[in-house]
Amino acid sequence: MALPMLIANVNEDDSVESYTGKIFESAMATLDHVRHSLDKSAINRAVDLLTQAKKIAFFGLGSSAAVAHDAMNKFFRFNVPVVYSDDIVLQRMSCMNCSDGDVVVLISHTGRTKNLVELAQLARENDAMVIALTSAGTPLAREATLAITLDVPEDTDIYMPMVSRLAQLTVIDVLATGFTLRRGCKIQR
Repeated sequence: MALPMLIANVNEDDSVESYTGKIFESAMATLDHVRHSLDKSAINRAVDLLTQAKKIAFFGLGSSAAVAHDAMNKFFRFNVPVVYSDDIVLQRMSCMNCSDGDVVVLISHTGRTKNLVELAQLARENDAMVIALTSAGTPLAREATLAITLDVPEDTDIYMPMVSRLAQLTVIDVLATGFTLRRGCKIQR
């Protein structure tokens, strides 16, 4: 099943109506595809890990850092210690200080970012559980304790990451909802 590529299918001579329609159609098609292809057992296991966590860290680089920041903004309201940084040195230090009961969530569409793969290794060496939100078959997916794989055919080496980020944000919403339903916690406003 081919999905429309955001930006890749926009032509220089497209009108505002045309490129706006293409962007919305691509976003909706991607979210629908991810919804149907998402491994619900991986989501359930991730919610288990997150609800049992003593501390949760969310890390990403580039456009995935914005997704990690959004996750922090949701989860810090749930009365659990949450860590976020877009600085690789602070991310490494946080993973070095992990311990049993901590969960590190690493977000990367390509799953090839060397720094994030190293963070997964470092966190696991320090007894943390690692959840990767990434593409299937990637180094990051292989290094994680649990991989939530997103089938989003977007070549971010060539095109600006858009639909992959939307899919990641939506899965963060799914995890946050599962967390609140499982824990029954009150949200801090």
